Amino acid sequence: MILKTKNLIYVILLFFCSIQINAQNDCVDAIVICGNTGFSGLTATGVGISELSPFNVCSSQENNSIWLKLSIDTAGTLAFTLTPESDDIEEDFDFWLFGPNVTCGSIGTAIRCSTTNPLLSGAFDNLTGMNDVETDVSEGPGTDGNNYVQSVAANVGDTYFLVIDRPIGFSNFSLQWTGNATFNQQPVVPIVNLDLQMCDTDSNPDNSTAFDLTQNDATIIGSQTGITITYHTSSNDAITGENSISSPGNFANTTNPQTIYARLTNLATGCFDKTEFLIEVANNLTIRNDTYSICDDASDGDGLNGKTNFDLNDVINSVFSPEMLAVGLTIKFYNSSFNAINNIGAFNNANLYYNNTPNQESIYVMAMNTVTGCSIVKEIILKVLPQPIIANTSLTQCDIGLVPDGITLFNLNEIIPSFTGNDPDLTIAFFESGNPLPVALNYTNTSNPQVLIATVTNSVTGCSASANLTLTVNLIAPRVVTIPAQCDIINIENGIGTFDLNTTDLVLGPTETVQFYENSNDALIKQNPITYIASYSNTTAYHSTIYVRVDDGNNCSFISTLELVVNKLPQAIRTSDGLYICSDIPENYITLNAAITEGIPSDYTYVWQHDGNALSEFTYEIHVNQAGIYTVDITALGCTLRRTITVLESNHAIIESIVVNDFMTDINTIRINLNSLSLGEYQFALNNINGPFQESAFFDDVAPGVHELYIKDLKACGTIGPIPINVLGIPQFFTPNGDGYNDTWNMKGVNAKFHKKSLITIFDRQGKLLKEISPNGPGWDGTYNKKPLPSEDYWYHITLEDGRSTKGHFTLKR
Repeated sequence: MILKTKNLIYVILLFFCSIQINAQNDCVDAIVICGNTGFSGLTATGVGISELSPFNVCSSQENNSIWLKLSIDTAGTLAFTLTPESDDIEEDFDFWLFGPNVTCGSIGTAIRCSTTNPLLSGAFDNLTGMNDVETDVSEGPGTDGNNYVQSVAANVGDTYFLVIDRPIGFSNFSLQWTGNATFNQQPVVPIVNLDLQMCDTDSNPDNSTAFDLTQNDATIIGSQTGITITYHTSSNDAITGENSISSPGNFANTTNPQTIYARLTNLATGCFDKTEFLIEVANNLTIRNDTYSICDDASDGDGLNGKTNFDLNDVINSVFSPEMLAVGLTIKFYNSSFNAINNIGAFNNANLYYNNTPNQESIYVMAMNTVTGCSIVKEIILKVLPQPIIANTSLTQCDIGLVPDGITLFNLNEIIPSFTGNDPDLTIAFFESGNPLPVALNYTNTSNPQVLIATVTNSVTGCSASANLTLTVNLIAPRVVTIPAQCDIINIENGIGTFDLNTTDLVLGPTETVQFYENSNDALIKQNPITYIASYSNTTAYHSTIYVRVDDGNNCSFISTLELVVNKLPQAIRTSDGLYICSDIPENYITLNAAITEGIPSDYTYVWQHDGNALSEFTYEIHVNQAGIYTVDITALGCTLRRTITVLESNHAIIESIVVNDFMTDINTIRINLNSLSLGEYQFALNNINGPFQESAFFDDVAPGVHELYIKDLKACGTIGPIPINVLGIPQFFTPNGDGYNDTWNMKGVNAKFHKKSLITIFDRQGKLLKEISPNGPGWDGTYNKKPLPSEDYWYHITLEDGRSTKGHFTLKR
């Protein structure tokens, strides 16, 4: 065939790769076709000997080929249809027909052939063959043709070789002969049941045993002559005559059941037929257990000797499955394998069997299938499993309350290690007498004392044993246990303290142990113990109750409450400042106190210090006249709070200078300058000790005259004064009319103490000296030589003792 361009390389490679593969057959061992019956499931694999010339009709070669030999018994048309198992259009089958009456090695040129590719030719399917409709005797390669060529007119005695090849694909195929020519007849296959069954006699049955397949030879051949039989494990091998079973008289099946194919071949014509039958290892006897175990008991008077009575019917039900027992078995037990095989001294299955060897003993079972006769002998190991070893014990619990009644809650978990020894394979349950249901492990007794039944079971062996557990309630009154109270933590003060529970006043006996719990239920059943013994914090602010449990082994000695108290710190104003003493007045004292905000002073004790030095003062309040840091430790219920009071120093104002700007300016002012040693906070006032006071030490627009200065300390020292200040001034007029107001003229604000040597001279407008007066005198009365002068302006010249001088004029009014 002409190969498609796109598949050319693939097919060439396939050819050279597959040429090394053994062909299914070649011309010399071509499959003889007989009886005009079709074939299915034929496999074309490999090339074998490549006997097709590339230059033969239809131009191709063998890729995966199979050779068939056709011998004509009745003349007629030779035609067929080849159907691939896969309908994939790319599955491509070709064929060549050689003959008639050619021999291998000299087959000549094909008289019919088709190498059309169904995909390239646009065919609807991938079937091919010869029929009476077509007129062409060859077609292909590739796109040429329609997959079918003309049938052949065959004569009696003619032989042909049909070569089928698959250049592309992997499919098997089937052949259906459609012409009216017939082939030599096949051997006759009888319609009888040929199935074979055997028992598996191995000591370890595996569903495989040796079969003699030849026992079917006579049945299959019957009265036919010239017939040979071969046996195969696949239908294809039976058709091609390949891979026959080499030892059919001793064939071990590989599956159960397994199909065997018998090929009948006529030695004269080469025609063959095939039949099939099943071989089966029937009703194979198997056991599901080779060990039977029961627990030791006291049925023989000793529950710990490893000996007991076995019910052989129970052994049978354990060893054989219900399905195996249902097929019908004869079962006997023996004390040795020899006796079992030879049926010597079988046990009476209705009796109990008592083992003589402690703990483990072997017996042997012989079982026979009553239908097939198959039998088996097997060792069965009888085991006596030990029961747990436990003893009666007791558990003592405490009763909580001032008037115990003997009814309380037990935690049965406490006693479990006494029964199990902490063996993880042992489980335990507790029962009230006469009640099949186990009680809860947190169990409240109903009487005092009370006996429970403890049943311990080995979870591996399933063996159990029981003992008594006696519950007793200790009616002894609990001891009183105390622990020192804690104080609130300064600046946290939330009522939560940290307690070292090791510091209680509890005294334990030499074998007693103690644990602490947050509630009574936990204390009773010993669950959730407090773990932080040395640093436990109370859970309720200021006052918590926990529980102390003391045990002596598994016996509760007592359960008592333990009160955890956190006392509040004294409540007081913790710091104060802004308090002053006056250093100028040491005889003046100020009062300091503890400033408590809760309770009364007598509820507390007091310890005072001054600048870290202890004072002999232990009262609620003290009187002090020194500055410094005062503290008082206020204590109640062992808890102390420190109050701190800062006392500062003040003093009277120390005047550095008083600056007066007076008669030489238009506006008179006063400024008081204080010395830096002045410690207080001061206010100032003129002429009135009651003020008004001002914070500023500066006064302006002050009237001439003598003024009194007062300075008040706002912190501690009070007011000093009066301090006189002279503010000098010159009147602008006077009225000497004898009415008592402005009858004379003189300077104002003169202090005789400081201006004794000052001099004032008065002139008229012509410069005539009229009068000399002293600032400390009565002044000028407006006369000259005792005669009143007229109303007009007069001039003055003032020279002060401190060196200052000024000139000006004033008016005399009449």
